[in-house]
Amino acid sequence: MPSQHLRKLLKMSEQPQNLRALYESAERARQDLASSYETNSPIFKENLSKTIATYEECLKVSEQISLFSPNETLEDVSSSDLQYV
Repeated sequence: MPSQHLRKLLKMSEQPQNLRALYESAERARQDLASSYETNSPIFKENLSKTIATYEECLKVSEQISLFSPNETLEDVSSSDLQYV
């Protein structure tokens, strides 16, 4: 059975999300996966796929909002945005 957070993640995926909320959701799901002992179970694999999809959505959102410019160096990126790199 998916954890409470993963169920919430599924429900949230039906709504538009800002990057910060989406990223935090993906991080919580990743932490849930990291503490799982049944890494070969079908449920784990399904949750892993959903978590990866959430990170991919973060990438799409960051590209849509032009969070990073192609000519920016790491020194130009705001420290609060480094987590999205």
